[in-house]
Amino acid sequence: MRTGIIGTGRIGTVLARILVAAGHQVVLANARGPQTLGPLVAELGPAASAAPPPPGRPPRPPLARET
Repeated sequence: MRTGIIGTGRIGTVLARILVAAGHQVVLANARGPQTLGPLVAELGPAASAAPPPPGRPPRPPLARET
């Protein structure tokens, strides 16, 4: 089964891990764009991919992280 997950916060990430472990394919999307999903997609392996942003809508900028 191929499942799309909108939102890759804690719940979306855990759901993606569970589905991939069960042998499913996942397509991930978030408001910040597919370029921010690289580490998660790499962790999940070939069963995971990042969806492109919708046409005409630029992705949001990445969140500022405290250092």
